[in-house]
Amino acid sequence: MLSHYLVIDTATDYLFVSLVHNKEIIYEYLQKGSKDHAIKLMPIIQEALKTTSLKNLDGIVVGIGPGSYTGVRIGVVVAKMLAKESGIPLYKVSSLILKASSNEGLVGSIIDARRNHVFAGIYDFSKNEVVIKKDTYISLDDFKNEINQQAIHDTFKPDVLKLNAKNLFENVDNIDALTPQYLRKTQAENERNDS
Repeated sequence: MLSHYLVIDTATDYLFVSLVHNKEIIYEYLQKGSKDHAIKLMPIIQEALKTTSLKNLDGIVVGIGPGSYTGVRIGVVVAKMLAKESGIPLYKVSSLILKASSNEGLVGSIIDARRNHVFAGIYDFSKNEVVIKKDTYISLDDFKNEINQQAIHDTFKPDVLKLNAKNLFENVDNIDALTPQYLRKTQAENERNDS
């Protein structure tokens, strides 16, 4: 179980950095950005680490998406670099789970994927098996029908302590092989397939 760790998520419009020590959040940054995650991320991490060094951490946890293609890559690349540089373990977590984790019970978590589609998952934080519906790319209407009147969570207020208790962080054995979870093809891939 991690007791001293850094959490990074850049998959959505919100930039999230948190430093946790002995189940207490000692530093938290959660702000909606304006396509400036790449500029702000490292200074915010440096601010978070003013009271400790990377080498004192048990690990780094990174949200791997789904979400913005560029946004997800920023967090994943920085987390990989920091883990390799410091020699500490890297863990991954779904950005949808992270986003929904401040809730109790059954919740649907969504990230806008444009054109009336969302990245979505359904989780039940009252059960041992938290993931009810694995992260997917789906039309918003279909997802609303699937979740059937349950709460759909669209605000970003993660609770990293609850997440840690549920053991939803997955250890990354091969840091170089870690890739973001995109769930849909990029525009370039779609254009290449159409030609």
